[in-house]
Amino acid sequence: MAAAPRILTAILAALLACPAFGQAGSRCQVRPPSLAAMRHCYRPLLVFSPRADDPRLVEQGAILDAAADDMMDRFVMLTPIVSGSKNYRTPLDTPYVVLGEQERKTIRERFHIPEDRFLVLLLGEDGSIKLRSERPVDASRLNALIDIMPERKVEQERPHAN
Repeated sequence: MAAAPRILTAILAALLACPAFGQAGSRCQVRPPSLAAMRHCYRPLLVFSPRADDPRLVEQGAILDAAADDMMDRFVMLTPIVSGSKNYRTPLDTPYVVLGEQERKTIRERFHIPEDRFLVLLLGEDGSIKLRSERPVDASRLNALIDIMPERKVEQERPHAN
């Protein structure tokens, strides 16, 4: 059993080295604990929802799951901002992170989003707002928007580009 932790460590290191899981190398965490930890690593897709079972949140997750490869290629990190996220059903394939309660509260305050409102915000790797929508956003719209970003063009020029 002593080899198991070493094997898990090796697997995690390999995943972090993979562009789809950590484009900036080991400084990018697979499950970042905060919005700040996502900066220059991921494009957070903040989905503010009044409830974990809100149909719009469920729909957004399904849209992203259907295009999970595209989301990984573009370093999109689904980040649901739901009060009491205990009942949140995580996506099957899409990269996601469920942040702690205090971090979710801080994000709501930063963007001035009340708890009873549904809103989707796509942030760039620099943390700036790239898209704001009051409805779920389809994958083709996300892909098109991300693909014209200067950072994305640099990513595509790398030898290991997805």
